[in-house]
Amino acid sequence: MRQWIVASAAAIALATPFGAAAENEIARPNILLVLLDDAGFMDFGAYGSDTATPNIDELGQAGVMLSRYYTHPQCGPTRASLLTGQDNHVVGAGSLTEVLTDEMRALPAYSMRWQEDQKTIASRLKAAGYQTFVTGKWGIGDIGANLPHRFGFDRSWVLDSTGSSNYRAKSYLPLYKEVEWFEDGERVSLPEDFYSSRNIVDKMLEYVDEADPDRPFFGYLAFQAIHIPVQVPPEYIDKYDGVFDRGWDVMREGRLQKAIELGLVPEGTRLSYAAHNSRSWDELGEEEKAYWSRVMQVNAGMMEAADFHLGRLLDHLQTKGQLDNTIVVVTSDNGPEYNTLGKTSPPASLAVERAWMAIEGWDVTYQNLGQPGSMGAIGQEWASVSAAPFHLFKFNASEGGLRVPMVVSGPGIETLGFVGGRSQVADIAPTLLDAAGVTFTPDEFYGRSLMPMLTGQADEVYGEKDSFAFEVSGTAALYRGNWKIAKTPEPFGDGEWHLYDIASDPGETTDVAAQHPVVFQEMLNEYQSYANEVGVFEMAAGDSARKQLTINGIKKFSANYWYLCLALFAALAATLYGMFRMFKLVVGRRPARHERT
Repeated sequence: MRQWIVASAAAIALATPFGAAAENEIARPNILLVLLDDAGFMDFGAYGSDTATPNIDELGQAGVMLSRYYTHPQCGPTRASLLTGQDNHVVGAGSLTEVLTDEMRALPAYSMRWQEDQKTIASRLKAAGYQTFVTGKWGIGDIGANLPHRFGFDRSWVLDSTGSSNYRAKSYLPLYKEVEWFEDGERVSLPEDFYSSRNIVDKMLEYVDEADPDRPFFGYLAFQAIHIPVQVPPEYIDKYDGVFDRGWDVMREGRLQKAIELGLVPEGTRLSYAAHNSRSWDELGEEEKAYWSRVMQVNAGMMEAADFHLGRLLDHLQTKGQLDNTIVVVTSDNGPEYNTLGKTSPPASLAVERAWMAIEGWDVTYQNLGQPGSMGAIGQEWASVSAAPFHLFKFNASEGGLRVPMVVSGPGIETLGFVGGRSQVADIAPTLLDAAGVTFTPDEFYGRSLMPMLTGQADEVYGEKDSFAFEVSGTAALYRGNWKIAKTPEPFGDGEWHLYDIASDPGETTDVAAQHPVVFQEMLNEYQSYANEVGVFEMAAGDSARKQLTINGIKKFSANYWYLCLALFAALAATLYGMFRMFKLVVGRRPARHERT
């Protein structure tokens, strides 16, 4: 009955004018929304990971752990949907800024800018009397265009970029010469002794301590962990010595068995084929094995560090007597990152990456992995382990790209363990508003409140005939009941639509479109209606976000470092001219035929 007591108290508080007695306001729960970056389905300890995440695990074991929660395959669109409860195209976040073409830029679904009256979960909660804070990675749309202080956040300290070094404000992409942090809309510098997970939590602690204790708060805590570059102090890395020495092939199979044991997937689930260009662990040399084991140690250590610092915040709330009245949500923005810089990229990208890394002082050496200046990344093979037992990873429409962990705990949330009802990122805003007792009409959101599932009142909030869809840069999926249609562009897919029965085949090993042509066509029609309604840009065959990122990266690199490109061109021209002069000299000295005879 606990959930009904909380709901009733919230309703009473809403019926009371703002500024009413503290005893009415305090019954309304605080809300802490925690977003990890690029954490795969099995990256939390409670979901079967080798990584220690005791604080996240404790939250999940006290509440609900969702096993069919879906996001977009890229961070920016996910964050836009997360905070608005809308489809990403409807709020102008059809993809990432870095992968747009000029044609896409001209369309409303890809404007990368919110309207002045755009409602967010923060603005809605603020109107209901909540104090609202955000710290960490923002990364929604054009840099500086949609900063949180304009959309309902009382206090904000954010990185407005897709990522950065975890030790300083330094871009991890050749597209940018710098990254920008903002506090309450103003550019700020980072402290000298900066580490992302620690300082992001420190700033949230500061905001919570400055808040009115008689009014509830909404805190949005967005870690950089475990986005590329993976970085963490050595003590977190060394404790995983030997853990990943078995290699990705063995560990991916082990994750499948663990997922079956936990009931996350059914008996008989099979792993899909290895991703395009994946390497066999046994084919690596000893130095390569040592390198890639160490990278995964850094990744695990970075996740554990984020969990540790989250624990500091939870302990602080406990000390203040506020944790028992705080709903905590912990999830990820998409599946695990597979890209590396300076290591395994395609040749055209690799040349640009290495030149840029040399200029900016990034390195990929074994000795410096995880430390300042290190550009560590786990690569597609370890990403397949993090996403196991599912196929592929971030940027793809596979379960590995879209299906991530989510735990929910706090007042009104029952202790249910793993819950298998379908849910999606646009559900979070209406769910938290519902938990706070803030009234809204269902048609205001693309998502639905998950409270019936979180309280044990219902197994599902989406019926067998209800569908929801995702689309980012030609990568697309639509779910209806246990059915899924999906298309993933090259190189990891063929750009064609496929049909899967996710209930029996979560590894997406068998396309059943031929066996169920009516279902397949119905779902294709549903997707087309969705795409028309929200304004999806249909990419040409062969185009993809990865391809466009390479094109845009080369353009940006040339613009940012034009003087180096000019010097390189001059050196090349001088070399060619020298070779031409040498050739003429040699030919000129060669005796004529009649002179030789």
